Amino acid sequence: MSECTYSDQLGSRSRRPFLLFVTGKGEVVRFRGESLPGVAVVVGTDYSRNGKWSATTYRLEVAEGVRAISGREGWETGRFTEGLRTAVNFDQPIDRWEDVASSLGVTVAEAMRLLREWRPKESADLDAVEERLAALDDAADESGHETEIISVSFGAPTRRRMREGFWEWPVRIIRVEDPSDPFSEEIEEVGRVEADPDKGWYEPVASGLVTVVSVERSSGHHGGYVSMRLSVPAGCLSEHKAP
Repeated sequence: MSECTYSDQLGSRSRRPFLLFVTGKGEVVRFRGESLPGVAVVVGTDYSRNGKWSATTYRLEVAEGVRAISGREGWETGRFTEGLRTAVNFDQPIDRWEDVASSLGVTVAEAMRLLREWRPKESADLDAVEERLAALDDAADESGHETEIISVSFGAPTRRRMREGFWEWPVRIIRVEDPSDPFSEEIEEVGRVEADPDKGWYEPVASGLVTVVSVERSSGHHGGYVSMRLSVPAGCLSEHKAP
């Protein structure tokens, strides 16, 4: 057996902690403050009273062959998937079901079971990503083009760019004569992403042969930064500039 210590104290921005156990059979079990037969035993607790920040620290013995994954909801989004990426030091954003499964080290079916029961909203968001990607792939196939995922980041504009409407500029997805040449001439625009002015801070809306796989926002100068992963026809380039 191995020892494990876990505190259920809220973090900054009221981000909640989590503790998951992955059994040798590839099952994920959530710790909820009580012993889990065959998985982990609570051998002792300490309670600290401090209003909103009151917390219980648990001392646990974990069964052989069981992995513990401890983390906290993501700082930027408050989502479990962001926190999971940090907890396991995953090397890319967790945007799809296959990413959740890989980061946990379990099957996609088990990842789906866990999140559908525990985080239904995030589960629905992951389903929506898969549906959009499938629809885009079908549309691209009809047009004779494969799809690929690209990353687009921008932010921290100067005052001059802010006056010019930086955050209203579209991200254009364009097909060029030679994708390997950054100066190649544009053939056509196949789609774009624009911010929805009626929603929260930079909520992207895609049109054409483009779908938004994920969006991350980071604090910084004049609104901070936005990073998006987009599924687009293979060989296309992106540009974020005044129309």
